[in-house]
Amino acid sequence: MGTQAIFDEVEYKADLRREWHEAAPGWQRWLEVLEADEAMPRIGGPLLEAARLAAGDRVLDVGSGYGEPGLTAARMVAPGGGVTLQDLSGEMLATARTRVEAADLDDVEIELVECDADQYAPRAGRFDAVLARSVLMYLTDPEATLARLRAGLRPGGRLAASTWAGPEQVGFAAPVAVIRRMLDLAPPPAGRPGLFALADPEQLRAVTAGAGFIDVELDTATVVFEFASPAEATRFLRDCAPPVTALVETEPHDVQARVWQQVTDEAWESFVGDDGRVRLTNLAHVVTATNPE
Repeated sequence: MGTQAIFDEVEYKADLRREWHEAAPGWQRWLEVLEADEAMPRIGGPLLEAARLAAGDRVLDVGSGYGEPGLTAARMVAPGGGVTLQDLSGEMLATARTRVEAADLDDVEIELVECDADQYAPRAGRFDAVLARSVLMYLTDPEATLARLRAGLRPGGRLAASTWAGPEQVGFAAPVAVIRRMLDLAPPPAGRPGLFALADPEQLRAVTAGAGFIDVELDTATVVFEFASPAEATRFLRDCAPPVTALVETEPHDVQARVWQQVTDEAWESFVGDDGRVRLTNLAHVVTATNPE
């Protein structure tokens, strides 16, 4: 009988930081695809609506990456509001900083914070809303982190967050099965942080309620990433999905080449239209909740 490897949180965080450091240029390169109308704004829009923002509000965007949905929120809290963009990766935040400098946001206070969300403890009552788009599943202790974030909300403040649904409902994850088969990789151990760690909506609800939030509500949102060809979809994945590319990166170069070619040939097949374009549909869970008065 095999033994399950012990989870090393320090090693996990170091790997996570390195992976997003390496992915940062790709997210900048593919920003127009990521922020196309049918793509990530399909999640960001419901989060911002649920946050019930008004001029003068202060917003925390956890795992903000290249600055969304925080920068969109900044326009909603102007004039006089403030937005804090937090992320583990300074390289991702560098893109956010460039976008802040290019935007007309002189009437909003923007703060960028490079730190581990699992350790971040905002000042009590500082924020009116906390946004967390596609980040909670990477936390080592999401319930404890959400409890700290809740303490940073004013009474009645709002949480609006999202996680990805299961792999069978997330198109950009289709290559995972191909990769695991080709490399004979075992599934990840249950209970570990990762892309699908909070894919169960009821677990997401329980974690949110366990952190002390009330009026917890669940919904879904569908994101579409569109590409000119299967080869372009693979390039996007390799540039922007470190949890997937990490499965391959330690293999010899010739093995990596075979794997990525098989991904291109096989993984996107069900998403290719008559015009040859690839439309990846991806389901996300959206959780909204309130800090008790």
